[in-house]
Amino acid sequence: MSDSNPSAIPVGRRERRKQEVRARLYEAARRLFNQQGFDATTVEQIAEAADCAPATFFNHFQNKQTVLRMMTSGVVSHLQEMLEAEFEHTDSAEQRLVGLATTAANQIAQHHDIARHVMLELVRTRGRPEAQTPYLDQIFEPVEGVLSEGQSNGEVRDDHDARFLTRMVVGMLNTAVTHWLADPSYPIEQELPRAARFAWDAVRARSD
Repeated sequence: MSDSNPSAIPVGRRERRKQEVRARLYEAARRLFNQQGFDATTVEQIAEAADCAPATFFNHFQNKQTVLRMMTSGVVSHLQEMLEAEFEHTDSAEQRLVGLATTAANQIAQHHDIARHVMLELVRTRGRPEAQTPYLDQIFEPVEGVLSEGQSNGEVRDDHDARFLTRMVVGMLNTAVTHWLADPSYPIEQELPRAARFAWDAVRARSD
């Protein structure tokens, strides 16, 4: 005699269906946010793109801000992957720092409006007054490792410890990001790599 409960089967199917619809709504929202901007996208458009009724959207999400908030969870993992890829395929400290900023700037250029909204939401929901901005947590240790290695091989100045230099470099990069978050017209695509080059000039070892 089987101990299985037949009534559990349709419940599982309903749950899978619910998850499928939720994923479809999320993907439709993400696509529309990228294509036309967060502010210009309506719940009705998201529902239509997902082949659902607007009421179905509200069965899964309180509002479109809720979808945006969910998207912030992917920012940290994406940033970590970007760091690993950038640092793995470059050798010098300069190439790593400037390359990281350039790659980030290119990502922003491709998804300008939604990238800014996601970053603002990340700061709003995860930032704490006593802590540094959440996205900075992910880059601080890798950058410190680059500068420490650079000190060992003579690329980076050694009159200050690597942790201090890292705070200065990350602070310069964050200044560009902060300006962009405050003003969407700020040319972050040009200014972030520029800030990285300026930061590198400040920390590089001097030959004279």
